[in-house]
Amino acid sequence: MAMNVGGWRSFLAGGLLILGAGLPAFEILALGALVAALPATIHAGFASPAGHRALQALGVWGGLMLLLQIVPRVRTALVTAIGWRLDSSLRQRAMAAVNRPWGIAHLEDPAIANLISRTAGIGVAGYTPGLAVNQLVNTRIAATLGALASGALLVGYHWWAAPLLLMVLWSFSVVRRRTFTRMAATVVDQTAAVRRAEYFRDLALAPGSAKDVRLLGIGDWIVGRLRAEWQTGLAERQQSEGRAFPLTLAGTMVVMLANALVYGLLASDAARGVIGLGALVVYLRAVAGLGALGSSGAADSIIAHGAAAIPAILELERRTEPPPGPALARLPETAPQREIRFDKVSFTYPGAAGPVLRELDLIIPARGSLALVGLNGAGKTTLVKLLARLYDPTGGVVRVDGTDLREIEPQDWQRRIAAIFQDFLRYGLPARDNIGFGGLTMAGDQAALERAAAKAGVLERIQALPAGWDTPLSRHFTGGADLSGGEWQRIALARALFAVEAGARVLILDEPTASLDVRAEAELYDRFLDLTRGLTTLLISHRFSTVRRADRICVLEEGAVQELGTHDELMALGGRYAAMFALQSSRFVEAAAAPA
Repeated sequence: MAMNVGGWRSFLAGGLLILGAGLPAFEILALGALVAALPATIHAGFASPAGHRALQALGVWGGLMLLLQIVPRVRTALVTAIGWRLDSSLRQRAMAAVNRPWGIAHLEDPAIANLISRTAGIGVAGYTPGLAVNQLVNTRIAATLGALASGALLVGYHWWAAPLLLMVLWSFSVVRRRTFTRMAATVVDQTAAVRRAEYFRDLALAPGSAKDVRLLGIGDWIVGRLRAEWQTGLAERQQSEGRAFPLTLAGTMVVMLANALVYGLLASDAARGVIGLGALVVYLRAVAGLGALGSSGAADSIIAHGAAAIPAILELERRTEPPPGPALARLPETAPQREIRFDKVSFTYPGAAGPVLRELDLIIPARGSLALVGLNGAGKTTLVKLLARLYDPTGGVVRVDGTDLREIEPQDWQRRIAAIFQDFLRYGLPARDNIGFGGLTMAGDQAALERAAAKAGVLERIQALPAGWDTPLSRHFTGGADLSGGEWQRIALARALFAVEAGARVLILDEPTASLDVRAEAELYDRFLDLTRGLTTLLISHRFSTVRRADRICVLEEGAVQELGTHDELMALGGRYAAMFALQSSRFVEAAAAPA
């Protein structure tokens, strides 16, 4: 994973790391010299040669202590900044990988969902790669280099003392790191359980589900499921910790025995006068300095968990990498000029029992309007997804002016589509952005924004907001305001119409009036022909008063075209469309005839 996130900070941090590695050893020597000079200084005074040596040692020791306070702090600040840049870079790479594919099929793959979950916070168990780098440099590497420098001082005591302690401490450190690595892998393996737990957490806390949760009285049930999923996710980790405990305890005992052996020898030699007071201080501090090799348990845990996100990001990038192939075509700006043709198109969702579309043949004439009707599950929304190339057919071909849609640059085609879906997004951003997202290339064109809003019938509402176009459309933000469902639907329609202003040539309206009252719906469709003039329009609606305004109407049933024609033609045919129209019309007749 090649990335430059450190720059000059990395070189400076490396230099401070090397400088900081030797400081503890020099500080120990300076302290030893100071302690060694104190007895003679006390006897002869500071004016004596011994006193001068003590003052010099004190000055050197004080300077080293000052550096020991400054150097690690500066290094920590630099490495922390590098860690932040690393996390930011990884977040951007993860987001780019998720958004790289032109379709949405990968987002419905559970394996991809698990990878996204591992990279969503860029880290495992709350620890990020940037934090892992911080701990790696400032704790493990710094402690290791400092311990080695301090341990080298023991060579002057007994040659075997430092190797003995190093071997014991290093072995203990390796065992513990492997333990934490296994624990991190266990957490990664339980991603699916963690995702389920997070779903129940969001269900309990999100405002959107609050009404149902309270009215149904399922709050305690949700909390119980949350607890069960977390316990499932943590059970294997707890077992791993339990298996590691005896080994960790045994390692700790061996380290204690090795330290006790060296400390005992030092005490004996000091008592017998084999080593002086200054040497005793140096060797005691050297043993303590070596102990830093075995005291980085928390750092090992953070490093293991923080680094676990990086393989997930690499795998996510690998899975979303576009397959190699020839360069794709770009359409003329005026496309589609003749038609969009579905030629024997079939489609089956991954893991589904059967196809949603079955060898469907359909022509959508350019610059005309086609309405799709049919029962739920007939394939209307799937057809729209194939048209927008959010999926590719599993059989057959979708052609634009004779060109296979799979041979066209996906972004070039999708830029030509303006859509309002039934489940449109409500961005908690200013009204300007909510509509301007339809055409980012001209989002600064205020006149175009106002034209789109006026066509959708929402301009006056936007202008009446506290800060007008700059008002956040959410009460969760300071100065924000919320809209009704119908007003939100007009915002979504304005966004689609703004996309038309930006050059879109295909307009998809999926239940565009579902949240509007009868009067608002009638007003909108009185202007239907004006709104869609010159566009290739695909309309999905269950309201036949809306559908009848389209140039042609297609009845889908079990993934195939059942009927196709104008409203009058289909009514004269007396088939499925006529029956559905009559059924819906009878409700209004009965309502009108009912006594007041």
